[in-house]
Amino acid sequence: MTQLLTHETLLQIDHIFVCLETAPDINFLKNLGLICSDNTTYHPQQGTASSLIFFENTYIEFIWVDDETMAEIYAMHSGIDFIARSYSLEKTASPFGIALHQKPDVIHQYRNSLKINHKTSEQFINFANSNLVAQAEPLCFMIPESISFSNIFNPQFEAHQKLINHPLEIKKLTNTKIAMRKIGKLTNPISMLDRDGIIEIEQNSSPLLELTFDHSSRGENIDLRVIDIPIVLKF
Repeated sequence: MTQLLTHETLLQIDHIFVCLETAPDINFLKNLGLICSDNTTYHPQQGTASSLIFFENTYIEFIWVDDETMAEIYAMHSGIDFIARSYSLEKTASPFGIALHQKPDVIHQYRNSLKINHKTSEQFINFANSNLVAQAEPLCFMIPESISFSNIFNPQFEAHQKLINHPLEIKKLTNTKIAMRKIGKLTNPISMLDRDGIIEIEQNSSPLLELTFDHSSRGENIDLRVIDIPIVLKF
């Protein structure tokens, strides 16, 4: 029973986002061998737009500010400042966000063992406001199970299958490392994710998201900083 209550067994990465100052060069990414979503998704209430790259167990979301006025209003109401987090070497805010969800298999066991309902388990883990206001840290938040990646993405669908058949043949995210400027003590949410091996945190460094796919079985990497995206893909 104790094992079921640990953060390590309850959480996993749903998806990862990076805030950019402008829309990414989709053609450049495609030429590298990465399949990007053709459509831009707009978030009017946030004042942002985004494009996605899907993999078998997660996706990367590139977010940029499309409407500064709405983005400022959203920041005042939510505490999430996409303008401040837009990637630049001169800025102190982290451009990264980690969306997490509860592992479906463990949650199912947990519900059955305690005979609790869906609503109770959804509220079991909450992150503190301390991470929300600590802009130098990656933002981390929960995704409800009903809209988690594993529930909305089905690789058996032909349309979905096309999105993950990358010419580079990279499939599953197996490790996530985030470099950030040195800030000393981390907030509890980020410390927990680092401690439990969900992500790795490295301080005293420029912002960088290092994503390892398929345990880096081919020993290759792509550095997207050449187009102002602070991401390195290892595969």
